Amino acid sequence: MATSGTAVPRQVTQVREQLHETFDGLIDVSDIAHFRGDGLEQRFLSRALAALAVRRVGKCSGVEAASFVTDGIADQGLDAIAPLPESGQVLLVQAKWSDEGTATFDVAAAKAMVDGLNRIENELYEQFNQRAAVLALEARPLIVNEKAILVIALMGTVEPSPPAREVLENALQEFNKHGARLSVQVLLAADFHEQIHTDLRPEPISLTVRLDEWYQQKGPLDAYQGTVSAESAAEWYWEHGARLFEQNLRAPLGITATNAEIGQTLVSEPTSFWHLNNGITLICDSLTAKNDSARAPQSKPTTLTVTGASIVNGAQTIRAVAQAMYDDGEAAANATLSIKVINTQGDKDLGVRVSQAANRQNAIEQRDHIALEPVHQAIKANLRAELRKQYVIKRGEPVPAPETGCSLDELALALACLDPDAEQAARVASSTENLWEQGSNGSHDLLFGKEPSPQKVWRSVLTLRAARAVVYQLGSKLTGRQAAVAEHGGFLITHLLFQHLGAASIDDPDFDWESEVLAKIPALVPELHLRLCHRIDSVYGERPQIRTTFQTARSCHELSEHVLGQLADGVAAPEPAVKERKPRRQNTVPLLVDRRVLKDGTPLRYVGSVELERFALADWLAADERRRQATWVNHRTKPILWAYDKLQYSPSGLVSKMWWEAGWDERPVANQGTVRWLIADGKSLWDLAQGIHAQENEDGGENEA
Repeated sequence: MATSGTAVPRQVTQVREQLHETFDGLIDVSDIAHFRGDGLEQRFLSRALAALAVRRVGKCSGVEAASFVTDGIADQGLDAIAPLPESGQVLLVQAKWSDEGTATFDVAAAKAMVDGLNRIENELYEQFNQRAAVLALEARPLIVNEKAILVIALMGTVEPSPPAREVLENALQEFNKHGARLSVQVLLAADFHEQIHTDLRPEPISLTVRLDEWYQQKGPLDAYQGTVSAESAAEWYWEHGARLFEQNLRAPLGITATNAEIGQTLVSEPTSFWHLNNGITLICDSLTAKNDSARAPQSKPTTLTVTGASIVNGAQTIRAVAQAMYDDGEAAANATLSIKVINTQGDKDLGVRVSQAANRQNAIEQRDHIALEPVHQAIKANLRAELRKQYVIKRGEPVPAPETGCSLDELALALACLDPDAEQAARVASSTENLWEQGSNGSHDLLFGKEPSPQKVWRSVLTLRAARAVVYQLGSKLTGRQAAVAEHGGFLITHLLFQHLGAASIDDPDFDWESEVLAKIPALVPELHLRLCHRIDSVYGERPQIRTTFQTARSCHELSEHVLGQLADGVAAPEPAVKERKPRRQNTVPLLVDRRVLKDGTPLRYVGSVELERFALADWLAADERRRQATWVNHRTKPILWAYDKLQYSPSGLVSKMWWEAGWDERPVANQGTVRWLIADGKSLWDLAQGIHAQENEDGGENEA
């Protein structure tokens, strides 16, 4: 039994959310439907908690557990009666829910529970409600001849009181005179919290690995190396998807030039694929081998049965192989690839070491190693349990829709801006790679040293998004140094928003974040921008290096203290400067290619710029997720590699093609494609170009005589 007296509010919130997700529609509430609001909610939660107790102790499904709930009039102190003949036991449950996590079990509750047990023993079925009577009839033979467990389910942290324990002990002595038939099990808040996380955790993957030309590595751990068919590898991916790479540093990166080449090689030169590919590394928690030959094992294939399988090197290969097999399975059927299988025997630390060692190459970034830190797994689990939001950790995983979750990159930026020390905003303004620095002074350890609550995670991300949207909109209307302040000072502006509006209240569930913070951002951002422009001009001179100003901790500290001090003292904002005339600018695509702003293979996502467009393409895009996906190639005329057909297009040309193929009859004649293709952080190609133009204007002003 788990015991814990800490973090009960979070436990309560997460258990409540999961009770609804698991048991809404499964538990019969027809007899209490006349209740409204909190009255109905409390009764549902009590019943759902009883079902979760059955699920935990009885190891049964949510559907089956819900069918055993008897709570209601004439339940005789038993909220669930669960006859489980396959395991030779019956569970008799009494559940107590508390919104504060303070549920207790007293003498009256104990007597009611024992009384219900005695009524079943004495075959007084007519004294139960209809559902309970049927289950009591099924339960009695198990109580008499097998085993019964009194399950006390409390959304609290305190064991049953001593007097209640005495009542239960008396019942145990009475029922166990002729053998140990009856026992008591107490479940507290920590047990239910643990159970919901167990339910959210996916089942370990089991694979059958058929190895040719294999050998067994001698040593303390089971390890094999050999050749596996491309068809088998593709089937693993089709069955398990991205879960197959759970312990990899990265998920498959999608359609990149390299991955397209892997697929092309598999189809055009299948017999050479083994020679041209590095193969894959698979780790597992357990492994058994069955050889085709006893006398000369290595002369014939062997079949490995592995559980807890994860491919820690070769995710791109597996994804490309699966796509190629899907496109042309007949041509790729003869291909094989090299595989290394290592049994870590459930040693998670060893699994991480193998994953990191297998990926030590220039293409692996520090951010990829960060993805394996336990704090991010905890954030993912708690955000899902409490708020039903996704948290995407690894590079290459599809970024969730904004309303459904966020990514590690987005959260790290949000926490950097939320941090009370303006130095974090300066660090990310210099380079977002600074977010992944570890050590006592590293940004990652400072920001994630203590796991942020799900509420803090989600509120900080929403604030970052709202702030960036307003800053981008403001910057697009400005030129010269004013535009440069918006471009390079966006992180400091967001930091100021947090500190002025509600950083201290971000964990307070009663604080109205929507109205007190998010709703005030559109009006406050222009004011903060003006204050920063004015302070930079007055303190740093007429021609400061604006980018450097926002990348320097000392200047960010000074600017932050000054602006927050003015706001606290009620000092009026300065008058806006005269708007400068916009100069002629270089086209977006050639500019991005010239500056190498994006790496080859950077994922792009199509998002319609107006509601009518999004509605017209919704069904067509939903029919095949690849239609909205592409990757960047540094090509001056055709930089978009479309995932759907693996061909390259110009941004506007591909948008026009998509409109036509979707059958949008009222499509415009022309479009601005660069605003519709977005990178992972939500910036469009056009946004990236505006940032460069702003810098050019800044530098041009600074270099004038």
